Amino acid sequence: MSEDVRKRVVLKEGESLVSKGSRTKGFMCETDIYFYEVINVNNEIVGTVEHSHHMAVKGFKVTQSLIQKDNTGNTIVDERW
Repeated sequence: MSEDVRKRVVLKEGESLVSKGSRTKGFMCETDIYFYEVINVNNEIVGTVEHSHHMAVKGFKVTQSLIQKDNTGNTIVDERW
């Protein structure tokens, strides 16, 4: 995870991110989607993070999004840039 993306994630003290994989989307695989779990000090999953990186086929414009949710499904972060 790049530093630009990492600074958007909200973690409480003792929490960390664990990569859980990725996939591509689109007819030319122009969107990369990365999945993470938020783990507390007791190694319990307390949330999830999904980061999408999309490069437009026309014009090569890059857009990104980040959605972070807690383990009850409440949205903590929802940003697009």
